[in-house]
Amino acid sequence: MAVKAIRAALARGFRVTTNTTLFEGSNPERMRRFFDDMMELGVEGMMVSPGYSYEKAPDQEHFLRRERSHRLFGQMLGEPKRSWSFNQSPLFLQFLMGKRDFECTPWGNPTYNIFGWQRPCYLLQDGYAKSFRELMKRRNGRGTAARAATRAARTAWCTVGSSRARSARHSNRHGRWARPSPAW
Repeated sequence: MAVKAIRAALARGFRVTTNTTLFEGSNPERMRRFFDDMMELGVEGMMVSPGYSYEKAPDQEHFLRRERSHRLFGQMLGEPKRSWSFNQSPLFLQFLMGKRDFECTPWGNPTYNIFGWQRPCYLLQDGYAKSFRELMKRRNGRGTAARAATRAARTAWCTVGSSRARSARHSNRHGRWARPSPAW
């Protein structure tokens, strides 16, 4: 059904990307075939991420732990095909494979939606602020050390520190990056 929808969207001129969350039991070879299939269909770019655990989730056993995540993504992305196009930073893909480590910067990407300004971290359900001023006023109240450690262990969509990103600006070993590379 999804393939049919992708074909229909592409036939109507829409840009199509995928966003895949992987959990325990994911097969790296099957994912590599999935990447090939998506590129053959004409998908513009793909995003991948492990399913990160959070306290309120009813099913805790299927989340990928850090070591397992590194193994899985290392097998999937270790020898990338040039045809693969990811809508993600190569730095993040290297992070998933365990080749890089970053500090979480939960305030690096403020997001606004119909509920207001999202407080980090969405996995920890910190809620929303009614105004940007309120969001920034509370930015130093990141919570306990345990919560900070939890955030760092789950770094997924956190912003990569710009000084570290600049040092790896030419690192694009994981297929094509669908978006134009930033001018560093």
